[in-house]
Parts: sequence; structure tokens; C-alpha cells
Amino acid sequence: MKKTLSLILVLMLALSAVCVLGYAEEDRMTITVMGIDWGYGPSANSSMEQYWEDMFDVNLDIQWVNYNDYNEKANALIVAGEQPDVLQINKTDGAYYYPIFTQAIENGQFLDLTPYLYEGGLIEGNAVMKGWPQAMWDQSTYKGGIYILPRSKAEIAQQSGITVRRDLMKKYGFEDEPTTMEELKTWLIDLSNAATEGEGYKIYALDFYGKFMNNARSTAFAVAFTGQMDWGYDEEGNYEYICFDPNYINFLDWMKDLYDAGVIDPEFALSNSETSKWKGGRSVAYLTAWYNWNQSADRVTNRIFDSVCPDDYEAWCILPVTGDNGIVIAANSSDIDSCIAISSSVSEEKLQKIFQVFCATEEEYPGYDSILAYGVEGLHYYLDENGTRQKTDEMKAENTAGYVGAWNQIFMKVDADQVASKFMRAGASRASDEAIERAYAIKDVLANYLNETGLGFSNQNLFSTTYNESWATLTSDVDSMATEYVMGKISADEWNAFVKGIVESDVYQAILTEYAASAE
Repeated sequence: MKKTLSLILVLMLALSAVCVLGYAEEDRMTITVMGIDWGYGPSANSSMEQYWEDMFDVNLDIQWVNYNDYNEKANALIVAGEQPDVLQINKTDGAYYYPIFTQAIENGQFLDLTPYLYEGGLIEGNAVMKGWPQAMWDQSTYKGGIYILPRSKAEIAQQSGITVRRDLMKKYGFEDEPTTMEELKTWLIDLSNAATEGEGYKIYALDFYGKFMNNARSTAFAVAFTGQMDWGYDEEGNYEYICFDPNYINFLDWMKDLYDAGVIDPEFALSNSETSKWKGGRSVAYLTAWYNWNQSADRVTNRIFDSVCPDDYEAWCILPVTGDNGIVIAANSSDIDSCIAISSSVSEEKLQKIFQVFCATEEEYPGYDSILAYGVEGLHYYLDENGTRQKTDEMKAENTAGYVGAWNQIFMKVDADQVASKFMRAGASRASDEAIERAYAIKDVLANYLNETGLGFSNQNLFSTTYNESWATLTSDVDSMATEYVMGKISADEWNAFVKGIVESDVYQAILTEYAASAE
């Protein structure tokens, strides 16, 4: 009888515990979320999602929408006033604050987070956010309010690296690096010619093709001559597009000298990406991300050049050179790599929960950074005898279903450090100490220049109806005219007259006026 009663008591306690647990799970606060699926096809209620729910004692009702359909889906919900509690904001035409979103802000559909970030102490109390410069918050601001919450700070001035073939530099005696745009031009022409003769096939100066406007292979060079990004200010303090800066023609002249010397693909305008391909060993230099030459010390474990290229090809990156009005640099259009917005319909209690869940850090939750990047040990990977992460087929499936490694677009993550992540990998894939030192030196130059000049996009988060409606038509011939000038088909007078016609047009002037009004 005693044994029976004891068994009944144990069963009752167990049943009670189950009921309490079930009640607790049902009693968890639910936060609705919508984020971008970049083609992985994550599953709802995955093991990764359940882990986050248990970590924060919350129910996450997440809808991942394929990137092809995301803008349409998000905008439909915004227009209908049915946005979820937390919505990832995708860039539209290069801006996080785009018309449909800003109209919803005007309608009061999204929270102004400013008081929570500053007076509420959210920035100061967060190990990641408190390290962000004011520029991050300036880029997050619309009409004096902050309606988007960045997830991390992207690497600085990304498309600012003059990457070169160092093996050719050594072989042909060009190890003295240029420091000015004029020196760079001569250096590129001479090394291209020497390498072409020595190697027995054409090696161009630059891996360059396609458009002049918004071309990652040329923009940083143009900035060295103009001192501004796509949009800056003229001498009177008016907004100005980079191609219409009076000094832009000096950049075109620089490119024209390379073209006239025969060291740029004569058919660059046809967007032939193979003829002068740097990674295929067909060019001396390549303007790209300043951290994308992370070749392993053995040049084999982590290849930079195409697999058909010899292993003795060596990648290097020279320090940013100086032009008439700046250095070779391209500021990011935004330092915000991704962001979320919070619906104004959430209660104060839910808002605080959202802050807890979506602004977590390693300091508060030990192991957080690793889980965010790699998932849960034993579930999404295992460690082999060398301590290296490995995955079984089942774990690979769990990774895909759980969207492991991609939650950082809606959750807080540490700021990007491309030198550490690309150059300093453990083992044979680690770059040489010399390369690591150079990478950090480049980063220091870029960071100091940005801090000293405040280089950026002067039209950040500004709006112009005329721009949205007419910019593509207004500038439809700029690329072709720039190409014709570089190829010697039109004169400087013709280029200047062309630019003058645009700058003095009613449409361009209306854009400037509307930008100025938007900034007030």
C-alpha cells in the first residue's frame, strides 16, 4: 500500500511538473518577426529557433520570406498597417528609409527608439552599441528620430583596396609603391608593359570594365580627385553629384591616360569581365574590398587566384594613395549592415522583452556569439580531436533548416573585423604576419581619413520626389559620355557642356532644392 501511494505521489508530482512546464511555455510572451531568407529555405520552429526561445524564455513567431519576395511582402503589410512586432528593413534603392517605410513612420506605425537608446540607457548598457560612432546613429536617423535598430557595424570603407600582383612587382623591379595618383598611373603603365613583355601575353594595368557611375572598380579613384562620394557639396554648400563636380574630369583624364597607353581593355565598355580578370592573372591591379587579398601564407590553403593559376602568384595591397582632393577611398553607402524596426503597436512590456532578445550580447549571455555564428554544439556541429568544427549529414540538414549563421541579420552581433576573420584564421589558412600588418595599416589609414573628413553620402536619409521620378532619365547618358571621353571620342569642352546642361536643368535644381528641404 505504501509503495502504491508513493508511486501515485510521484506520478502526481511528475504530472504537476509537466502541467506547470506546459503552462509556462504557453504563457511565454510571443513576439512576431519577419526576416529575409537569402535562399536557404529555413523551417519554422527549427531547433535553432527553439534554442533561442529557451534562452530568452520567449515564443518567437518568425516568418522568413525569400529575398525575391521580401520587399513586396513587407511593403504590403506596412501599407495595410499589419506589420509584425519586429520587421527587418531591407534597403530599397540603396536606402533603409525608403518612401513606403517613411510614410508609415509619418503615420505613426513604427516606434521612435531615440528616448530608449539615450535616456533609457540602451546604448550605454550594450557592449556592442556603446562602441558605435555617432555616424552610425546619424545614418539611423530620419527627421530627428531613430526608427531602425542596426544589428552591427559593417567593416569601414569597404571598396577601397588597390590590390596588386606582388609577384610581378618583385619580378620586374617595381617594389617601390606609389603614393600619389600620378605616381600610381605611371607605375601601372610601366609595370603593365614590363609584365606583358616578360610574360609573353597581355597583362593589363587594371581589372576594369563596365560603367563609370557607381562602379566599385573605379569610384575610390574618382574620390581621390573630387573629395566626395556619390553625393557631396559644392563650394557654395549645395548638394552635388560626383560626376558633375568640376574635378571629376581630372579622374576621367587619369583613366584616359591609361586607355591611351593601351593598358586598359579597349573593349571595357562591353563589360567583358574575363579579358583583364585580376584573379585570372591578367591584370597588375584591381580596385576592390581592401581585405579581399587574404591569401594564406602557403598561397595554397586559401587561394586568391583562379585554380588554373600557378601557386607562386602573390597578392598584396598597397596603402591608399593621394589625389588632388583626397585619397583613394570609398565610404560605405551605409555602415549599417542590417537593421530592424519595431511596430508602435507593441506594449511597453513587450518592447522591453524585444530589447532583451534582439539586443543580447556575449557579455550577458556567455556563448551567445558562438551560437549565433555556428549554432549549438552537438546539434549543429561537433568538435573533432583537433578542436575543429565538423558536421554530419544530419547536422548539415539541421543547419539549413535552422538558418544557422544567418540570424545575425535580425539579432545583435559583434562588429565586423575583416582582418581578424579573413587574415588570422588558425592553421595554414592564416596569412603571413607581413600581410596582417599591412591589412591593419590600410585599415588605420582609412579610419583616420573618415574620422578627419567625415566623408560620406551627403544625401543620406534625404528624399526627393523629383529624384525618384526623374534621376534615371536625367543621367541616362552620363556613362556613355564618360566612356566616349575616355576613349577620345568627345572633347573636354563637349563633356563640360554636357554636364552644364544637366546641372542647370530644372530637374537637377529641383532635386537639390528638395534635398535641402528634406534636411531641415
